[in-house]
Order: sequence, then C-alpha cells, then structure tokens
Amino acid sequence: MKTSIMQKPAKSAPPDDTLMTTSELMTFLNLSRTKIWTLIRNDGLPAFKFGGDYRFRKSEILKWMERYRTNNAESTQPNTPTRK
Repeated sequence: MKTSIMQKPAKSAPPDDTLMTTSELMTFLNLSRTKIWTLIRNDGLPAFKFGGDYRFRKSEILKWMERYRTNNAESTQPNTPTRK
C-alpha cells in the first residue's frame, strides 16, 4: 500500500503585504534614505525595526500615502460654495 503525503502549497503573502527594505522603498517612492527616515520620525510612516534595519509593509505604505492625495474624490473637507 502506497501512502501519499499531500502537501499544501507554500502560502505566500498577498502582493501588497510583502515587506520592503529601505532600499526597495526608496525606489518605490523615489525618495532618499534620509527623507524616509524623516517621514518615519515626523509623519508616521509605518515601519518595523529589526535591530538597525527598517522593513515596510507595502499595503500600509499605500494606505499611509492616501493621506497625501491631492485629488481625493472622497475628501472629508467641507464643500465650498460655487459661484453663480
């Protein structure tokens, strides 16, 4: 009798949940390392710190970036009256 072991395929994280290094984030956002560090300290850029290295979850970066959208259709700003 032959016993077969069924293995589940390796579960990979969804593409937006992948972790990026600082270098990868620099390329993704086209920003310098210093600017990224400033955004972490001053603007709440979401990051994990392992020892001296940062890691960034892409989905969290995309969500964080929405705060800076200038043409957000779902803006929470009050409607401005239109001129007649």
